Amino acid sequence: MTNSEPGCAGVFQPLDEAQLRQRTEDLLRRAALVAEFGWDQFRYQWSTGEVVGTALALDDCDELLRFDETVDSALARWACDLWGIADGQADMDAGCPTTRAWFNCIRAELAGKPSTPATRKE
Repeated sequence: MTNSEPGCAGVFQPLDEAQLRQRTEDLLRRAALVAEFGWDQFRYQWSTGEVVGTALALDDCDELLRFDETVDSALARWACDLWGIADGQADMDAGCPTTRAWFNCIRAELAGKPSTPATRKE
C-alpha cells in the first residue's frame, strides 16, 4: 500500500518512489524560482510547508526563522509527509536522519545545476 491509496488511508503510508521524485522535482523548481527572483513573491503564495521545504532545500535558516522553524522542526514537519505516520515518527524519534538525507540529496542536485543570474557570483 502506498500514499496513492484513496481516501484517508493514503495519508498514513509512505510516498512511493515516483511520489518522492515528484516532491524532489517540486522543491528543485521552487528553489530555482527563489534563487532567481527572491522569496518575496512566493512566501505568501505557497503553503507554509512548501516554504519551509524550499528553505530546507536552500539551507536558508533565515527563512525558516521567519516561520518560527528550526532545521530540526522543519525536518520533523516533513518526516511524516514523506515516510508516512509510523515511519515518519520513527525517523523523528531518531533525529530525522532519513528526512535529513533526503534533503541533502536535494541540496546536492541543486549544487549540480547551472547557476541562475541570482545565484552566480561575479
